[in-house]
Amino acid sequence: MRKRPGFTLIEFLVVIAIIAILIALLLPAVQQAREAARRTQCRNNLKQLGLAMHNYADNFGTFPPGRIVYVSPGDDGTAGANGGATTGRGDCFSALALMLPQLDQSPLYNQIDFNNGPDTAANNSIVGVQPPVFLCPSDFGTKALSQSSVFVGVTNYVMNTGTTFPVSTNNPSGTPVTGTFYENSRVRLGDITDGTSQTVCLAEQVLSNPNDPTGTGISNASGNWKGGLPTTGFALTSGNDNSSTGPELINYPGDCVAGNKLQLTRGNRILYGAPGHTMYNHIRGPNDQNIDCRGGLPHSSRNRYWWSRLSHNVASHSRHTGGVHTLFTDGHVQFVSENVDVRAWQAVGSRSGGEVVGEF
Repeated sequence: MRKRPGFTLIEFLVVIAIIAILIALLLPAVQQAREAARRTQCRNNLKQLGLAMHNYADNFGTFPPGRIVYVSPGDDGTAGANGGATTGRGDCFSALALMLPQLDQSPLYNQIDFNNGPDTAANNSIVGVQPPVFLCPSDFGTKALSQSSVFVGVTNYVMNTGTTFPVSTNNPSGTPVTGTFYENSRVRLGDITDGTSQTVCLAEQVLSNPNDPTGTGISNASGNWKGGLPTTGFALTSGNDNSSTGPELINYPGDCVAGNKLQLTRGNRILYGAPGHTMYNHIRGPNDQNIDCRGGLPHSSRNRYWWSRLSHNVASHSRHTGGVHTLFTDGHVQFVSENVDVRAWQAVGSRSGGEVVGEF
């Protein structure tokens, strides 16, 4: 009887092994190509935000304020003024919210009730809208903060407040706020005396993970920081309940220790100008793994006493290997290594510090 040609078992196993090796060689190349495409999209998003920011400046003469705050008539600066809250109109809208018309988002902008805060019922119907320009495709984070019946929109691109803790120029210690965006800021191109090509205005941020697994296997999801690092949340200062008491951040890391309340809302609320949500600073370097921290009470219904104490030490983070994308005030986008000298990073974080910045 004539034998039929075919593979022996050994030949079959050799073929399988060769195919497995080829797949193993191909997959990293495919993943790298995908990440390269994601990085390109991320850069393009920041370039769009840069164009929008400059169009805003052309229309109004200044960059948009980092957050809008209105002080009620009769607010004498004490903790109990106006029952601890402002009255008369909404507050805390971010520069990102104000730039929506320049991002072809006029229909969304026109629905915002600017007489009430972004975190109030008057704006429940629009807080969940998610313009794609605010999302980095490399970030696999999820929306972690709900308002009414929806999860609020998130952003991977946040505003630089500078190289000091305060967000308000009315802070009790009188510390200068050195960034491009801060409370009621009206920064003009001429105010950036360090040079627009040497001053960062926006950078990347990683969205919080609601389950917040950490490198040490300690979950922080219960509402308090357990001390595990890294974490996608930010701790509040000791004694800060995020409701009625909000000590400012003065001493880092002494004010931000294990056991403090943890906010898993990093990058949440596009419309809302606040540390951790839409603000960061240049005190620590890109992708720094230490705890981010916030002091003060940022919400819409606050008076001058609590707003003046709003402060933070929140670093820029990204899901890209090796660093973060940054938008400079002249509109160019640069990928900055996480190994950058922190002094150079701080130098490009201030608008008028007079620092000499070399190549980085």
